[in-house]
Amino acid sequence: MTLRKSILLLTALATIAALAGCNNGSNPPITLTLNTVPTSLPVNGVVTLVASVNNDKANGGVVWSCTTTPAGSPCGTFNPATTSSGGSTTYTAPAILLPAGTTITITATSATNSAISQSSLPITLGPATLANGNYVFSVTGYDYFPDASNYTVSGVISVAGGVITGGEQDFIDGTNQPLQDNIGAGASGCSATTAPLVSCLTIGADGNMQIILVTGDPGLGVNIPASGSVPAVNGVETFSGSVLPLNPGKASIAEIDASATGSGGLELQSATVTAAPGPGSFAFVLSNAGDALAIGGIINIDDLSAASEGVPLCGGTISGAGSIWDGNAGGDIFQGGTFSASCVSSPDGWGRVTFTMNSPNFSQLILAAYPISNSKIQLVETGDSFQGVLGGIAYGQTVPTGGFTAASAQNTYVIGMQGEDGNFLLQSAEQLTIAADGSVTGFLDFNDFSGDQTQSPDPVSAPAASVVVDATGRVTIPGVAAADEAATYNIQLYLDGNGHALALTLDSGDSQAGIGFQQSGASSIAASSFSGAYGMGVTGWDFDEDGEFDSVGPVVADGSSTFAGFGDVNWLDYSDPGPIAVWGNPVSGGFGTSGATGIFTGTITGIDIFNCTAFGVTDAPGCSQDVFNYYLVDQYGDNIAIETDLNQLTFGYFLEQ
Repeated sequence: MTLRKSILLLTALATIAALAGCNNGSNPPITLTLNTVPTSLPVNGVVTLVASVNNDKANGGVVWSCTTTPAGSPCGTFNPATTSSGGSTTYTAPAILLPAGTTITITATSATNSAISQSSLPITLGPATLANGNYVFSVTGYDYFPDASNYTVSGVISVAGGVITGGEQDFIDGTNQPLQDNIGAGASGCSATTAPLVSCLTIGADGNMQIILVTGDPGLGVNIPASGSVPAVNGVETFSGSVLPLNPGKASIAEIDASATGSGGLELQSATVTAAPGPGSFAFVLSNAGDALAIGGIINIDDLSAASEGVPLCGGTISGAGSIWDGNAGGDIFQGGTFSASCVSSPDGWGRVTFTMNSPNFSQLILAAYPISNSKIQLVETGDSFQGVLGGIAYGQTVPTGGFTAASAQNTYVIGMQGEDGNFLLQSAEQLTIAADGSVTGFLDFNDFSGDQTQSPDPVSAPAASVVVDATGRVTIPGVAAADEAATYNIQLYLDGNGHALALTLDSGDSQAGIGFQQSGASSIAASSFSGAYGMGVTGWDFDEDGEFDSVGPVVADGSSTFAGFGDVNWLDYSDPGPIAVWGNPVSGGFGTSGATGIFTGTITGIDIFNCTAFGVTDAPGCSQDVFNYYLVDQYGDNIAIETDLNQLTFGYFLEQ
């Protein structure tokens, strides 16, 4: 080789090497970095995750996924499932506890090159518990001793480090005198078999809470020996609770013990609740199905300067101006009632106040009130001359300038009510749209074992100019006609101006009351709305009317057609063998596609008391499938559910928040 050729070859090789070096510098390999992921999370736990992709000229971002070991269990969800480099996703752990030994692994993968990924360390899923704070609870249902009767209990408990440190409650039923009790403090590591039994907060195998409250009055309930996981009842109440997936300060609860069964809720009390409510107006509703009695209206707390009113025991006064009430006592209608001078007491150490309500239309009604916030208050009747067994809720109103008008009511409302008619118990769900001309359209479902309703859901209507709206927020809707019935319904709503519409019926043939919600996101409601984790809470009666049953538990819906989970069930069976409690019974269901109405038709299996081997029915083939309609409240899938067949009466809620 000549010298000149050698020089040219060396030059060429040097150029190639230089170009290769430049290419390596401008196209380094794609890498991915995942931020620290916790190695343990609670049921329904939520954590923010971030992953960064480096050297990706395509900017494909990150795809998120998860797996369980061993495989087969749900691993959780991501929102969104794909993010840009450095963007965050919200990971939500499964809504139910996984089998013992099961772990979860989260993986972030490059969207551009699926071979590039990074995974977390194995994650252990633990039980959810309540954060520190005070929690207001309220339950209504039927008790078993000394005579079967309806009851209501409301109160507050304090939780610190997973331990109940105290509380108080008010209890009333159809046979006992009203009881105001202290709730004793608990201990760490307590259980239903701890001796001596103390107030206790534990987590069951299905992820539900078990709450045991030892009250200061042994006359609450009777001395029933312990049986299985149910403690002896001697001034003791046992509740199961399912924490709502998107609101860890709120839970659906049910009483599950040998003395009573009932349904309700528990919610974190605002730290700002330190004074008597008001001044301001509150929409309220009170009821109890066993009494066939319902009252609703507006209470206007005029003044908190009680001393100037000369009423030393009052923390606030109700003059009667701007207040109004309506009532239905087994078909006897009272409409447009007034309040005379009344009183709101100063709060005790737990925030409890009393509303002493006076009216020329009835004897004195006294309500114990446990505020969740300054605008949301749980109510239970206490010792008074009215002698009802009432419980309910009040919402603080946001009143438009000049008061409520017809335009204030022009919305779609999803309403759930319970009560009685001539066939005994009655449950209903409604979707009502109030138009600008004062007419009403919508749908309803009801169940009273009569079998009268042939369409489900049943279209309803009310003629133009029929709706009347008071400046107080009281909405009168007369003559709501169902398409397949001769009867019409007169419905009264009480708006709070913040999305709630408390409701009762003013009919001679029935008495119902409940809570309604202004439907939100209607244009976005579809089958995919009913997706993710929910707290299920239902209440009902079997066809033979042997007693109330209640169930509460976590379920997960697939956003397409099915859901599954568990329910803790209590059946107050008046026949032999008596009360039956079943913990962690499997629950599954289905739902079809939704039209523009936001109403799904579907099923539930696992809560049919009279046709299920889990509840002692030996000749039942497993658990029967019951037919339900789901009335969606919002685009997140929160809904009111009602059974529409003749197997039993069942009414409840599926809630995320």
